[in-house]
This record gives sequence, C-alpha cells and structure tokens, in this order.
Amino acid sequence: MDENRKKKKISVPVLIMNIIVTALFVFVFGCLLTVMIQYFTGKEPTLFGYRSFVVVTESMSGTYDKGDVILVKVLDADELGEDPSQLKEGDVVTFVAPEGFGSVDGYTVTHRIVVAPYKADDGKWYIRTKGDAVDEYDKVAVPLENVTGIVLGKSEALAGLQKVLSSKAGFLLIIVVPLIAIACWQLAVFAAASAKNKKKKELEREKQKEDDREKRIEELKKQAIEEYVKGKEGSNPEEGDGDK
Repeated sequence: MDENRKKKKISVPVLIMNIIVTALFVFVFGCLLTVMIQYFTGKEPTLFGYRSFVVVTESMSGTYDKGDVILVKVLDADELGEDPSQLKEGDVVTFVAPEGFGSVDGYTVTHRIVVAPYKADDGKWYIRTKGDAVDEYDKVAVPLENVTGIVLGKSEALAGLQKVLSSKAGFLLIIVVPLIAIACWQLAVFAAASAKNKKKKELEREKQKEDDREKRIEELKKQAIEEYVKGKEGSNPEEGDGDK
C-alpha cells in the first residue's frame, strides 16, 4: 500500500510535466506549420488570422507611437471586395501604400479611414486615409485590394517580446533555452523509458528461466516416478507360481 502511494506521488509531477511539454510542443509546432503552409501557398504568413506589425513612423503618434507593436486582424481580399461594408469610417487599417502615396510607396502603412469605402468611376472600391498626427488626407486613395486588415490595438506584451527577441540574450532566453530544455526533458524521458523497458525484459527473461527450471524439475520428477514404478513392477513375482 505504501509503495503504491509512493509511486503515485512520483508519477503525478512527471505526468504534469509531460502534459506541459507536450502542450508547448504542439502549440509551437502548430504555429510553425500554419506559417509554413501559408508561405508555400503564396499567402502572407499569419497566425490564426492575425498579424503583428511594428510602427516605424510618427504619422499615428498619440494613437500608435513609433516602436509600438500593433495587432491586426487580417481581412480576405475577395471577401472584402464582395462586402466593402466591413470597413467603416474611423477604422484604423493596415495597407500597402499604392503608387503616388509618397516615399512609402509599396510599403505597409497604418492609417485611419476618413472616407468609408466608395466605388470610383473605374469600377473599383477605394478608401481615403489619414494619419492621426497630420492634418491633411493622404495624397491618393487606397484601393480596397491593398488593405491587409483592421488594427485591433497595440500590444505591450508583443512590444516587450519584440524588444527581448531583438537582442541576442533575449533570443537565447526565450527561444533557445526552452528548446534545449524540452530536448533534454525528452531525452531524459526516453532514457528512463529505455531503462524501464530493459529492466522489464530482464525480469521477463529471469521469469522465463525460472519457469523453464521448474518445468525441468517437474519433468525429472515425473521421469523418476515412472522409472520407480517400472522397477517396482519388475521386482514383483508372477501370480500362479506358488506351491500346490
């Protein structure tokens, strides 16, 4: 009884650790697999429909300052084209700056919508945008197809993580060390399982030897009894040879 309780006390922490490590591995693997599939299919890598961007200009200062990390809900271009009402005046969006936008042509920009989606003479949908820190509207309208997604807000956690990962020490602490720890733990579990399996096989071999030994002893006993009975029968006088 005490031995069983001791085994339970030892197994519970190991079980919890296995669950944590497995969950962490599945999460990391799932994230990497999602990004890889999107990359090889030609889509912009996202994580469960979200992306993060670092603000690199001061055009949105007061709302999103330079260096802030923003979280963006990615919008499907086809769905947005079919339903432009997903975007409204006042939404902050991230988009690829069209030609004529200025020095940031072709780069990702985050600005606020000041004119809701409208259909122009060329049959395409556009929005007009503006940075919160400037007085004038952006020079050209933004085609709806250039919109990446709606900004949900800034993340202090992601910003802190970004700063940490940008340093070698932070990268080692957040990425390398946990991966090494997981690898070491898995090796330890594998070694323990191998040792347990080896011990089990040794016990099975010992038991098999013991069973074979007992079986051999039984066979020898049976053989000895049979020889004794035969010898006994051979020593008995035949019936009917007595004096008349």
